Amino acid sequence: MIYEQQKTSQSFEIFLENAIRIDQQIYMEDTLQALGQTISLANLKGNLYPFGSFCNGFQGTNSDLDCVFITDSDRDVQTILRNLRSAVKQYNKIKQTPQLRFVDLILYAKVPLIKILDITNNVAIDLSINNINGVLNSKLLNEYSQMHPKIQQLGQLLKLWGKNQRLIVTGQLTSYAILLTMIHFLQCKYDVPYLSDINLTNEQLSALENFGVQPFFNLGVKPNLERLSNTTLQQLLFEYFQYYEPNGEFEKKQICVSIHSFQRPHKDNKKRTLKIIDPIDPRIDPSKNIKSRCYRIQQHFLRAKELISNHQNQFLYQQQAVKNGNNRQGYQYYDKREKQYKKKQFRKRLQ
Repeated sequence: MIYEQQKTSQSFEIFLENAIRIDQQIYMEDTLQALGQTISLANLKGNLYPFGSFCNGFQGTNSDLDCVFITDSDRDVQTILRNLRSAVKQYNKIKQTPQLRFVDLILYAKVPLIKILDITNNVAIDLSINNINGVLNSKLLNEYSQMHPKIQQLGQLLKLWGKNQRLIVTGQLTSYAILLTMIHFLQCKYDVPYLSDINLTNEQLSALENFGVQPFFNLGVKPNLERLSNTTLQQLLFEYFQYYEPNGEFEKKQICVSIHSFQRPHKDNKKRTLKIIDPIDPRIDPSKNIKSRCYRIQQHFLRAKELISNHQNQFLYQQQAVKNGNNRQGYQYYDKREKQYKKKQFRKRLQ
């Protein structure tokens, strides 16, 4: 099915842009300063780096602040996080604004962290220790977001959509995974360049042995993306969902989602799994939570495509609901007979 450009209305395009416009002022500097003072109270030395939505160019109105503290302290991560919990309480006794509140301590996850809330500026903070991958990922995504306004806008809309469909909320898809699928789509369909394809120097190759990750990529690339400039956000959304829908172009290619020019074959494609290759650390699997839910997620892609084509107001309502903090489940378009048929087909695939 080829999308009909004449279906795009100017008003719908304006509504899409309004859905991702950020109306609130972000007080990241105040929050970071408060975090820095808290770290000092814990008698820790090192460097504090923000990453995630605040820094990768795809910030939304309800974005959390992810931070990493890089330190060579001989204390283990769990001890450092416990000390930070005590330091938050000590900080509030000394300084009133911005006021911080300890929320939770997650010590035994793959990436241990402490959750803190900046009550004054209403910013939720996730602070981890020596997690350099997050900083590198954010830098790479930021390079893509600055490449063209449509890339940033499409990423913000897809994050809103993922939250509305509760894919991000329930952990089936992360914001990071959605952005990687978007960049892969744009590289395949709209000639967005592959920033991770870089000829490394001997010094960089030597450094890779110590890093264990690929921290090198092209910076400041400003390509001429004329086709992207002449394409509406509505059409981009439609084509993205069409690309990943059941039996769509991506599934037929039998490849992994990768933002490198070399497309790795997907060995488990027949099992309907969506494999995403991390551009920084191949040992990390951004798609680990969706391997058994791929077909269900593809149904979300299919519904979104049909909403954009035939029920534009409903699609806009879903995105605006997330922005206003009044998220609800996605609109169910299929009638009872179609649902029963698709459940039957799904059971057959499991056999």
